[in-house]
Amino acid sequence: MSYDHIYVIPDQGKMKGGLLYDKYTNLSYFADVQALEDKTKTGRDLEVSVTSYKRGRFMRDPAPSTIPQQTRNVSMGIRQTKGAIPGYTITLDDGIERRQFQYTGGMSGLYAWLKTKATQDVVLYGPTGTPYDPIVVAGEGNAEVKITK
Repeated sequence: MSYDHIYVIPDQGKMKGGLLYDKYTNLSYFADVQALEDKTKTGRDLEVSVTSYKRGRFMRDPAPSTIPQQTRNVSMGIRQTKGAIPGYTITLDDGIERRQFQYTGGMSGLYAWLKTKATQDVVLYGPTGTPYDPIVVAGEGNAEVKITK
């Protein structure tokens, strides 16, 4: 199972951030994600030095050969997540769209981040389905968000 984005939600003061797994690029509908680090885009190529070592042709080889020191090219950070995804399911709902994500951090950190980065009025539901206070986009006054769960 491939995820389009794995966003790093930063810590909000003393509130812990975490990783938010976004399978279908839905978080950008609810919030501004331009400044977030995306772990699916952090692959890099490295040159790794390997020290010399002895290698036998078979078990208990009386005359193992020595492999000289060398460098290898390695690509890091390119694995896709397979199997179970860590964290718990959270839901974002704006009254029209309802989308689920996997999240590994603290709910208070995610709520605080959404309060500053939300692009529309949204309700955050925790892993047990309990709604948090509606998040109103800054500068819009008293917009109404309906809780429809």
